[in-house]
Amino acid sequence: MGWLIGTCVVSALVGRLSFLVRPLDADGAMFIYMGKLVSQGGRIGAELIDNKFPTVGLMTSACWRTFGACWPAYVLLQTAMGFAGAFLLARSARRNIGVHAAWPTGLFALVYLNFNFAVYGGFQLETLQAFFSILAATAALEALGGGDARDSFLAGLSAGAAAMLKPSGLAVLGAFAVALICRRRRLTAHAAAAAAGLAIPTAATLAYLGAADLLSAMPAIWRQIAGYAANSPWEPWDLSKPVIVILILGFPLLIRGVVFRRPQHRLAARPETPMVVFAIVWLALEAAGVAAQRRMYAYHFLVLAAPASLLFGLIPRRARPWPLAAALMLPALFSLFGGCQVLADAPHSLKRSASEEYLAAHARSGDAVWLDGMMRLLVNTDLAAGSRYPMTFLWVNDDEAPLRYCHAMLGDFDQRRPKYVVLPTKFDHYVHALSDHVKELGLRPTRKANFIRAWMELRDYVQKNYRPEAQVDWETVYRRGS
Repeated sequence: MGWLIGTCVVSALVGRLSFLVRPLDADGAMFIYMGKLVSQGGRIGAELIDNKFPTVGLMTSACWRTFGACWPAYVLLQTAMGFAGAFLLARSARRNIGVHAAWPTGLFALVYLNFNFAVYGGFQLETLQAFFSILAATAALEALGGGDARDSFLAGLSAGAAAMLKPSGLAVLGAFAVALICRRRRLTAHAAAAAAGLAIPTAATLAYLGAADLLSAMPAIWRQIAGYAANSPWEPWDLSKPVIVILILGFPLLIRGVVFRRPQHRLAARPETPMVVFAIVWLALEAAGVAAQRRMYAYHFLVLAAPASLLFGLIPRRARPWPLAAALMLPALFSLFGGCQVLADAPHSLKRSASEEYLAAHARSGDAVWLDGMMRLLVNTDLAAGSRYPMTFLWVNDDEAPLRYCHAMLGDFDQRRPKYVVLPTKFDHYVHALSDHVKELGLRPTRKANFIRAWMELRDYVQKNYRPEAQVDWETVYRRGS
C-alpha cells in the first residue's frame, strides 16, 4: 500500500508541477490577465472580449491580488486544490459510505484530479471549478448521511461559486436535488437551505454585474458563448473523444468491479441508494456539461474525475493494495509519462518570445500594444492592450466572426492608437499555414476564407498607419507613424 500511495502522490505531483516549466501558458495567462484587468477596474465583456463570462475575472481577481504575476504560486495553488480535493472526497467517503471507501476514493481522485493530459496547464478554470464542486459534493454527502440542513447550505454556497466559473458548476447541486428526492426526508428544509446558500454567490454576481454596468450586456455575452459552442464543427474523430475518456476513467472501475469480484474481494455492506444516485447523476450532469461545450478539449473532462472517484469508492470491495494497484497503477504511470513529456519540452517552453522582449524593453509604461496572444506580455508588464481582442482565436467562433471581430479590432486601433503592432514577417505563408492548421477552419470553407481575408485587412491597416521598426525572429514590430 505504501508503494501504491507513493506512486499516486508522485504521479499527481509531476502531473501538476511539470507545468512550472511552461510559465504563463496561453490559457493560464488569459485567466490571470482577466483577474488583473478586473482588479484594476476593467470588465470582461467590455474592455476584454473572450468566450467567458464576466464572473471568471471576478473569481481570478482574488488570485491576482494575492499572487500578482508569480507563475509558480498559481501552479502551487492548483496543485494544493488537487490534493485537497482528493483528501476531502476520501474523508467524506469514509464518513458517509464506509471505511472501505476512503482509500479507493482518495487515490482515484488523487490520480485523476491531477491527470497530466487533462490538467493541460498550470492555471485553468476546470481545476477551480472542480475544487468548488468537490466542496459542494462533500457537503451534500454530509447532508445525505447526517441530515443536517447546514450542510445543504454549504452545498448550495459552493455550487454557486463553481457556477461563477462555468454554469455547469451547478451540476453537483442538481445531483444533490435528485438524491434528496430518493432520501425522502426533510426535503423542504434541505431545499430551502441549499437555495439560501446558492443565493449568496447569485447575489454577489448580480451586484457585481450591476456595479460594472454589465447586466444589459449579458444577453449578448450569452449569445456569443452559445454561438461559439453551437458553431464548433464536428468530424468523425471527435466522436472518439468520449470513448477515450470512458476507457481512461472506466478502466479502474472495470478492474475493481468486475475483475476483483470473487467472494474474498467482496464486502457484505451495500451503499445507500441516495449516495449511489448522487454519484451517478453528478457524473452524468458533468458529462452533459462537457458535451454542451462542443469543443471537448481534454481539459474539459477534468471535472469528471471527482464524481468518478465516488463511484469507484462506492463499489463494495475490500481496500486491498493489489486490487487497487491493478486499477490505478496504469493511469498513474500514464499521467507520469505526460508530465515527463512536459518537462522534456522545457528548453522550448521556457524561452521567451523575442517580440515580447522587444516590446517590454522599448515600450513605455502605459503604451498600448497589440500582438496575437499578448496576454503574457500584459500580465508581466504595465503596457495597455491595443484592442479589446487580444488574440485571433476568437476569429474562428463562427463563419462571420473573422471579419466581424477584425473590423471591431481595427476600430479599437483607431480609438486607442496602439504604439506598436506585431505581425509575422512572412505574412502570407504564416496566415495560410495557420488557416490550414486550425481544425475549425478546415471544416468550414467560408470561415477559412473570411479568416484569411480578415488577416489581409489587418495587414493593410498596419502598412497604411505603421512603419516597420525591427525584425525579431520570425516577426516584425511595427510602430505607429506620427
